[in-house]
Amino acid sequence: MQELILRAFTEEEYHRFFRHYCPDPAMDPTPFKYSHEQISRAYHYHFDGFRSDYAEYGIFLDDIPVGSFQLKRIQADKKTCEFGIILQNDAYKNKGIGTRAIQIGLELAHKQFGIINIIGETTEHNHRMIHILKKTGFSLKECKKDPLADNKTILVYRLRMTEETT
Repeated sequence: MQELILRAFTEEEYHRFFRHYCPDPAMDPTPFKYSHEQISRAYHYHFDGFRSDYAEYGIFLDDIPVGSFQLKRIQADKKTCEFGIILQNDAYKNKGIGTRAIQIGLELAHKQFGIINIIGETTEHNHRMIHILKKTGFSLKECKKDPLADNKTILVYRLRMTEETT
């Protein structure tokens, strides 16, 4: 079985990940065009300590970067944050990698930041993420209109971690 871990990216690994990144059309139909300069800028913004409310981890499968897991809008005083996840391309989807990465990421959120309340948002059309959110214990708490797209609804899921989930 392949080893799945979450850890910080090196800049080279960040580039390797994004060189082969293809967005999920359920979330973003716009093709991604790799730019070395843009990815370097993003890497330094995310990893050089400019954001105290954000943490990003590479998802590595046998030391190959296959995804990114982010903790966003971290509110340590409220023990709350949101999370995001992207997998590099379809080669890594529907294999349990995203589910396992979210489970590991939730453990990291709790251990590193004391987080117990996690929010996950997705669109009503992202059936894969809805399935994973339910599978990992999240409950639907709110439906709201997407401010960027008139015909989309954002689903807001929440998980309150307990001893059983950490």
